[in-house]
Order: sequence, then structure tokens, then C-alpha cells
Amino acid sequence: METPDYAPIIARCLAFPHEPKPELINLVDAVLKMPPRPDRAVLEDMQRKIDTTEAARNSIDIVYGGATKIKGYVFESPKLPEIRGASALLDWVNESELPQLWGAVTPADYVACGIIYASGGNILAFAPTSQGATRAAAIERIYTSQTLTANSVAVTRSFQLLELRFGRNPLSYWVDEFMADWNDTSKQHLLTNYYYLPDPLPHEVASGSIDATRWRFYNRKTFGELVTLLATMANRRRDEQASHGEPRSLPRYELLPWAVKCQSSDVRPAAVVAQVGSDQRLLSEASARKLVVGRAVKDDRKNDLEILLQPWNVPDGLEQRSWERQWKSYLQAEGRDSQYAQHPQMLRARAARDTHEIGATSSRYIGLIYADGNNIGRLIATLKTPSEYHQVSDLLRDATRTSVFRALAKHLQPVELYEENGRTAWIHPFEILAIGGDDLFIIVPGDRAFDIVLEIGRIFEHELTQKFGALMLTLSASEPLRSRYAGQAIPSTPPPLIGLSAGVLIAQEQAPIFFLRDLVEELLKSAKSLAKWHASPRDKEGHHKPRFFGGAVDFMVLKSITMVTDKVKGFRKTALGEGSPRRLIARPYTWDEFAGLLTTIRALKDAGVPRSQLYRLRRVLETGESANLVVSVMEYLYTRSRLSSGPARSLITHLEHAWCHGPQFANGRKGLPPWMPVGEHGYETIWLDLLEAYEFVPRQEVRCLSCRLP
Repeated sequence: METPDYAPIIARCLAFPHEPKPELINLVDAVLKMPPRPDRAVLEDMQRKIDTTEAARNSIDIVYGGATKIKGYVFESPKLPEIRGASALLDWVNESELPQLWGAVTPADYVACGIIYASGGNILAFAPTSQGATRAAAIERIYTSQTLTANSVAVTRSFQLLELRFGRNPLSYWVDEFMADWNDTSKQHLLTNYYYLPDPLPHEVASGSIDATRWRFYNRKTFGELVTLLATMANRRRDEQASHGEPRSLPRYELLPWAVKCQSSDVRPAAVVAQVGSDQRLLSEASARKLVVGRAVKDDRKNDLEILLQPWNVPDGLEQRSWERQWKSYLQAEGRDSQYAQHPQMLRARAARDTHEIGATSSRYIGLIYADGNNIGRLIATLKTPSEYHQVSDLLRDATRTSVFRALAKHLQPVELYEENGRTAWIHPFEILAIGGDDLFIIVPGDRAFDIVLEIGRIFEHELTQKFGALMLTLSASEPLRSRYAGQAIPSTPPPLIGLSAGVLIAQEQAPIFFLRDLVEELLKSAKSLAKWHASPRDKEGHHKPRFFGGAVDFMVLKSITMVTDKVKGFRKTALGEGSPRRLIARPYTWDEFAGLLTTIRALKDAGVPRSQLYRLRRVLETGESANLVVSVMEYLYTRSRLSSGPARSLITHLEHAWCHGPQFANGRKGLPPWMPVGEHGYETIWLDLLEAYEFVPRQEVRCLSCRLP
């Protein structure tokens, strides 16, 4: 990847409103390329050159801002078209209209216009000192003018040229002053958290060739310190309306006693009447805009609702930037050789209108996949220059998009639906609600959700490990991890540098999206907790352990809305023994373990293991006394002994040897099928996980090409 050159735009901002002279550009370039650990004499010498160069003594603004409380805005309505429209509108503001404040029309213009990144709901960019505050205010104004109700913050701060390379006030406080303060025990504990050691330690520090205390200082004094300062300012402005700029004007719609409520938000007065199918709905203007945009990204502009909202119109170019258009572009370019692109009806297919059409392709079940990158803060903390921020932002965005598109193209095909009017229609059986910098939220057919999320996690980690390695970032690879699965379910790849964790929820198509979103978010948090534990350098007893930076996945199959009435954690504690010495589930899983679970399920299906026997043993596991493990073990062995040779051999190979008797467990403990050892005395089993996922793991990689709506 070519290293972006920010020297010309920084020089232009310093010289504004005049064009920079060549010597100024050369000086800026020299500052940005200074070695990372200079002594004070080198800094002072560079500052003298700055003082004698025209315009170099000027300051430059850095602007940071974006949307806040995004989930509250996007998922305010339970209706998928409005959720889709809210997400698309926020994406368009962040990635299209905000960059236009800097004159950037496409991402290819970002570097030349001074934008470091504009993705994931945030923007970071350089600006002339006279324009920083104006552009920060414009960011907040644009979000409000387009969405009416979405919250946003933007802040700006002026910095000197030398600060762009070495953080805040390097000439006033450099390594000598830091070492003096560090040797003062009354100050040392205050400095420890701010001037932290990088994780992992660089080779020079670990080997002792560079003093670790000095490295604390050098690690912090980079461009990243300025970004941290701006992020802190933005957080404070979010919490305090008058902080760091003019007082924020938050959108407020008073609901008077005699006003008719919006039938979507239920918190604002209705302003327009929208025709939704055969029904008429009273909507506030903010909700109506979401609905119009949601229809527009599906190429549905044949309605009068947009006319009612004038003078506001759907932003020009929004449809072209929609995920549906990007998906089609992918199939015509990078994904043209995929099975999806080769399908004869691909060009005829349209986007799915709602979850009912997605569920119709999978026995009325949909799968929600919510994923997020792990330890991105650990990654960002290692970045030293604007160029590195730009490169990493691009790589994260591209890896997330690529992993989603490749997984969809591999595991899905266009599907033909027979509609109520007797006609047929080919659809793309999925919905992309959001693909941010390192997170994603998509809806897919329930019977393909597990394969798709596994493919996404595998591709994301592989892509970033390769590309970050090429950038020579200060990141360590994962150490060998004791996987609970002893088989080989996925191809061997380099140890991951950055992981992706995911929550997967399979539910009936008519289940409310807002309810499912809360549950899948809990599943994601559960998966990230396991990933965090694997990345920790110490175990619960404080002993050193291998560190693994890959991701994890947690899942749930919700057969009815009343199955979980509280939090997932509470449900599992009550019903599945979560937190006890005898766990009835083994979730969450690492990606390798999850692939092993799917492999086990397919093997049992292929071998013809009677499903009735699997469910019978489940009842024994659920009703057995926690202290009497031997009852369930004997029942399992008795059940296996009664099976024919094929199913029995499959259980021995894919359950006992792969999960219970392998060499993967610490302390030399062995499992008691179907139980696996946990810690010193506990046990857990994949049995309930296996049965819960069983119905939604296809035996073969095939798709039915026609489904029928009621």
C-alpha cells in the first residue's frame, strides 16, 4: 500500500489563504519524517528552522467529530424499512456530505483535501486555523439538517507544526522533564496510566537495549496524543452541551397533549400521512425521512411521501452509495467468479423488501449477525502519524466490506419467491444494515447464518493479519491457544494480529427487530469477553498464560419471543448452569472451535445419528443432579452402544475424540463424554449447543432456488 503524503495539504493549511512555497512543503515533510526518539537538541534545531520559514510558525486546526448515540437513532423504530433508511442516511452524511466540507467528492480525494479518515461514523481532518471552528459547527448542523433527531458532536483544536509529529508541547515537556517527574514517587503513579508501555513491548525494550521508562514517554508523544485529546474533547462535549465550542442545539420536539403521536417513534408529533402497503400511518417528519430513504436505497421512489416532505429531498447520490449498489458492483468486479455472480438470475434479482422475504428462504427464520473488531484501541494506540491513521482506517473498512461480501457471495444465491399476486420475483436474500470501520450488522437467512459468520470472521482476521504485517505495525501475533476442539475444521492460517468477535441470533421472521438487536448485542459482548480473556497476559491466579488475539462467537436460536424475557446471561444462569461447575453449554467459542462445532453437526447428520436419541440425552443432561455426573455419562455410553456402527463411529470420532479425549486440556484432565473438563473441577458440554444449532446447519452446501410466500 502506497504511503499517503500529507505534507502538501498541511503546508497549504499553514499558508492559508496563500499557496505554500516549496520550501514550506519540504520543511513539513522533514518534520513528519523525523526519527521517533530525538533528544531535545534535535527538537530545538528543527524548531529554529520552523521559526525562520514563512508560514511554518502558524498553527493548524484538526477537526474531529461524528454521530453519537447511533443505535438510539437507527433502532428507534421497530420497522425494517426505517431502520434501513436511518442507517443509510447516517452513512451518507459521514462518508459523502461531511467530506464535501473539505472539497472531497470520493475517498480518493481524502489525502489531497486533508481528510485523515471519514468512516465508522466519524471524521478526522486538517483545516486552516481560520476554518476549524466553522467546519466543526457545520458537521453538527449537517447531521441535524438531514436527520432532524440524530445527535452529533464535533470539536477542533489548534496545534503547531512540531506537535503533529511529537504530540502536545514537546519543547515545553520532553523526556528529561518526564524522567525527573518519574523519579519523584509522588508523581509516578499519576504518570503511569498516561505514559503507558505499549502492548506488546517492542523488541528493543524487551531485550533491554532501550530503557523501558523512557519508552513510555516516546510511545505516547506522537500524533496519536493529539487524536486522544480530540476524542476526549468530543466525549466531554457530548456530555456537556456548552463544552469546547458554541453551545450545542439539541433537537427537541415537544409532544403537546392534543398532538397526535408518531406511530413509529411514539415520542414526536405526527406531521405527515404515509402509505405503507394498504395501510396509512401517521409519522413525524424524522421518521418519514427514514422511511423515504429506506425505500430509495431499494430503488423504490414511486410514492408521494417524498413530495410531502419537500423542500427536503433524498440527498443526490445516496442511492448510488447504498449497500445494494455496492453489492452489485462487487459482483461485477472482485466477486465476478463467485457462485452468486454466476447464477443465471443474478441480474434480475432485487433487494429483499423486509424480513419476511428473507425468512421465506429459510423456513421462516432469519439470522442477525452483529460483529465488531477486537482490541482496536490497542491498535490505534500504536499509530504514530496521520499517514498510519489513514492507512489503517482504509484497511479496516476494506477488510470488513470484503469479508461480508465474500461470505454472502459464497454461501447465498438469488432466490425465487412466489408472491401473493401470483407473480414470481428473484431476490437477494439478505439485508446489510451497517458496515462501519470495523463493525457490521446484517440479516441473512437463518439456515445460512452460521456458515456466513464463520466465513466473515475467518476472512477478516486473515486479511488484516496479512495487510497489517505489510505495514510493519507494532503488533504481536497470537501465541498458540489450547483449543477445546482437537480436530482441524478450517485451513491453517497465520496467527491473527487483530480479531473479530460476533454475536449470532436466529429467530422467527416476525420477531421485532429492536428486541432482537438487544439480544444479539448481548451475544456480541459475551463473545468479546472471551476474546478479551484470551488476549490477557495473565490468568485468574495471576500466572502468565499464552496470549491469543483472535476473535470469538456466541449464538442463540430463539424459537419464540417468550423464550428469553430478561438478559441472555440471566437466562443461561437459570436454565443452563452458567457460572456453575456443570455448564450445559460451551458457548462462546473461538472461530476454530465454532468451525469444529459445525463440522461435528454435519458429521452426525451425514452418519444418520437419530435425532430422537440426541434429544433424549439432552433431557438427561438437563434434569440430572449437578453432583452426579456419572448418570449422564452412563446414559450417553448406553445410547451410543445401541446405535449401529456408522452413527456410533461418528460419535466416537467427532464428539469424543474431537472434544472430550483430546490432548488439548490443561492439567492432564480428560473429559467424560459428553462432558469436557473446565479448570480444576468443572465440566461443560457442547451437547445443547449442538442441538440448538442442529436445524440451522445444512448438511450440504446447496440452496433451494424457489420458495413460496403464503
